[in-house]
This record gives sequence, C-alpha cells and structure tokens, in this order.
Amino acid sequence: MKYDIKPKTIKTILEAHDTYWDKHKKELYQYKCAYETEFWDNQRQNHEMQMQIQTSDAYGYIESYIASLFSRNPGVIVKSGPRGAGDARKAQALANDFLVEHRNTLEDASRLALIYPMSFIKMSPVDHPDVYKRADMMALNSWDVILDRDAKRLKDMRFMAHRYYLPVNEAQAKFGNKQYETVRRKDYFDEYEPYADSEYANEVQADEMFQYIEVVEFYDLVNDQLMFWSPNYSMGEKFLDRDQIPFRDYINEPVVPIIPFYFNRKPDVPLEGYSSLKRIYDQIFETNLIRTFQANAVRKASRQYIVQRGLFDEESMAQITSGIDGLFVEVDSDDLSSAIRPLPQNPTPPELEVYYRQVQSDKDKGSILAPFTRGESTRSSATEIAALAAYSSSEIGRLARERDMTIEAIARTYINMLSLYIEEEENTINIVVIGKEVLPITLADLQADWVIYAQDQAMTPISESVRKREFIQSIPTLQGLGVPNNVLLSELVRSLGLPDTFIEEANKASEAAISAAKAKASGAAIQPDALELQGLSQPVGPNNLNAILGDS
Repeated sequence: MKYDIKPKTIKTILEAHDTYWDKHKKELYQYKCAYETEFWDNQRQNHEMQMQIQTSDAYGYIESYIASLFSRNPGVIVKSGPRGAGDARKAQALANDFLVEHRNTLEDASRLALIYPMSFIKMSPVDHPDVYKRADMMALNSWDVILDRDAKRLKDMRFMAHRYYLPVNEAQAKFGNKQYETVRRKDYFDEYEPYADSEYANEVQADEMFQYIEVVEFYDLVNDQLMFWSPNYSMGEKFLDRDQIPFRDYINEPVVPIIPFYFNRKPDVPLEGYSSLKRIYDQIFETNLIRTFQANAVRKASRQYIVQRGLFDEESMAQITSGIDGLFVEVDSDDLSSAIRPLPQNPTPPELEVYYRQVQSDKDKGSILAPFTRGESTRSSATEIAALAAYSSSEIGRLARERDMTIEAIARTYINMLSLYIEEEENTINIVVIGKEVLPITLADLQADWVIYAQDQAMTPISESVRKREFIQSIPTLQGLGVPNNVLLSELVRSLGLPDTFIEEANKASEAAISAAKAKASGAAIQPDALELQGLSQPVGPNNLNAILGDS
C-alpha cells in the first residue's frame, strides 16, 4: 500500500526521532567519557576530592574487541547466484579492493557500535575521475540515522533517513540558490561540552564558511523516492529536492546506501541495539571511585603533628619542618609529650580491598574476553588458558557474524553503486587487475544475484597461534587426502602472513624439479641447481617445515 510522504510527515518523524535519542543522551555521554579516559568529566554524582584517578578500562575493553575482530584485512568471497550471471572474479576483486581501502572506516564504525547501541555505514557518491573511487564510505553515529521503528525487520522498513548539516554554499550548489535560514552546526553532546557555546563558536558562526542548514536525506522505500528536506528552507513546508532512488540491484529494486551495524541487539526489539559498555559501566565507575579514594588516602597519610600554641618560635618551626636528619631543636618545656604529638590517621579499611576485588571480578564476568586477551597477566594453567581462549574465540565469533553481515552488505552495495557508474560511462573502457591479468569491466559483469560471504578473520592472539600450529600439523594428513601442494602452500602463506613471493618461488622450484626429473628419465645431464630444487618438491610436514621456516 502506497502513501504520500509530505514535508510535515518528515518533520513529525524527525521530532519523534529526537525525542527518543534525547532520553539516552546522558547515558551515552557517560560511555563516551569512559572510553576517552575522561571519566570524571561526567559523573552521576559529585565527588569532590583533591585528586581524581581514572582508569583506561573502557578503552582497553573496546580495543581488545577491535584487535580480535580486525586481525586481518576485511574481505569477501563472491559467487554467482542461481541465475549464473555476472563475473564473480571481477566483482570479488573490486569489492575486496574497496574494503581494504576503507578498513579504517570499518573499524571506526565498529568502535561506535561497541560504545553506543549501534552504528551505521553510509556509502556516498563523490566526484572522482576514477570510476572505482566514486563511492566513499563513512561511519555514522546511531542518532544520526532515522529508522522506521515500527518495523520488526530491516526488510520491513518503510523508510530510512540520514540527518546531517550541510554548509550553505554546498547546499546552494546541490539544491539551487534558494533562500535558506542558516544555523550553527550542533553536535549531539553539545549540552555537555563546555566549548559548545564558547565565544569562538559564536565568532565562527558569523563567517559564511561556518553557516549550515540541517538536511534530512529521506529514503521512501514504499514509493521508491529519495527526498531532501530541511527545516531551514521554506519553513520546512517544501522539499529541497526529490527523485527516484538512484541505486538499484540486479532486478532494479532500490538500494539504500545506509547499512546498520549491530553487535548487540535487544531480543524484543531487533532493530534496537545496546552498548557493550553498558554491561560493565557500573564496575568501571566503582573502580575509578575506589582508586580515587585510595590515591587521596595515600596523600593524607603524611606525617602531621599537634603542637602547643606558642611553644615554638618561627625559627624552631622552620627547623622542625625542614626534615633534616639528626637535627636538635631546643624548646622551653617541662613536658614534651604533651607539647607535640602525632596527629592520628584513619587507616584504609581492609574491606575496601575485598570490595575492589569483587568489582574486578564482576567486570571480568561482564566481558566476553579472557583477561589475557586484554594484555592482563594471569596465573592460569596452560589447560585453563586454552579453554579460555576457546571460549573467547567462540564469543568473538558471535560478534564476528554481525561484523560479517555488515561487510557483506558493504560489498553488495558497492557493486550495485559501481554498476550505476559503469553504466554512465558506457563508452569508456574500465579495467580490473587480478593477479597478473588485466581484464575489462562491463555492466554485465557486475549485475547478478550475487552470493557474498565474508572471509573469516576474527581471532584472539592465542587462538590464532593455536590455529596456525594445528594447520601445520595437519599438512601430512591433507596431503594424504590428495590436497595439492600448491593449495596448501597458498593457505600456509596466508596463515603465516608471508609474502606472496614465497608462492612464486615455490612454483619456480617445482617447475625446475619436474624438468630435472624428466631429464634424469631421458638420460640427459642434470644441472646441480636442479638437483637442489628437486628436494623442495617433496611433501611438506611438521618436521621439514620447521626446518625450513623455524619452529615458532
């Protein structure tokens, strides 16, 4: 059932969106400060102490996930679907080049999805002479994207939108020289940031370069319409622009270039996520409070004395406070025990250390990663470490599946966008390099019902080491099952992170060994170097492999 989206409809949707995220702003700012090691910049209660200690627990917690999820470059395997159209090799090569080039953006989006309830990745068209670089990728915060919250699944959404600020000169270039009511650019956390209403911010606002309009880029999936609306144009009663959604899939269905990125989903509201920091924030709060209390207690434990008023003159007091060893201070007093005595100190209660250990235990339970994966020392046995590594890997695997779905969606969207750009340049010859092959790219190569799988790349450091060792030990078995040596070598080079030149040299050695064997059979003279190379053609197992590569 189709319906007509009007400017006031978008205004109503935007207001509901802002109301939803305003309720979560304070909580999310706490997570932001914890990750950025600015914990005391925002507190649930005021703790005025001489010294404030903040730990980097939140940062280490998030970055340990990132290290495990992106131990290798992102990549996909592309295969043709049931219709068998397109060229999967070319599509795969182009998608992987794009993913590697935008790895940092993908990591940034992952951080946002871990710190906050979710994040988004937006594929944006850009002007560029190279057709393959006309799609850019940016990470978006969860509050910058407007979802159809009545939908239970992504495919059921009737609309999706991106709200952002556009410089007025760019707005004039994109939408025409209209009359705009310019505003100052605002950030979600401005009300908590001390510089947001500073004199500097007011000064730059007067410069045309820093004048903006607020834009809502609205994808109407029911009516296949892309609309641009702003409250700063015509009082929000007109669209800036509207047209058909430009990006299409192989059956000409509209493609929204905004990809949701979740790591944790609410079971009863699948389109809503929740922050990974939420599980351990209370423990981080208590840890910072305990460490702050301990730091201040240490500083209060200095030597302090009660002295009788008027007993010491100024010179004597200076001598006492100087700390000189073996110093004699003469005073007129019959009872020095009452004239000067130490000021009693309250010791740190022993229960505080017990409480601290309990807080740390609760924090570790809230993390799916074993302590050693975060760089923390442990007294666990080798068996316990192996079990913890397996558990961490299985839990990382869950997050990796969410990451993989995002990577697959990015690859699919990029191929769809690239199809449009290739079609626009139908008279231009575009090429792709695969290995040593230089191949032309046509529109037909990229239009297909692709089946896309993300390549597995999520490993904790220990599980990765175990996997490498197990693969090396399984090589004789795989050879016995008939797996070709060249296939095993390719996987070995990939697993150990060796240069691709190893494969090239091995191929040369194999060819030389075959030539030597043929020469021997025919009775021809064999070159000494061929005899040396012939030894490399023997099956590779753990013993001779370690001899070649070294036992690590």
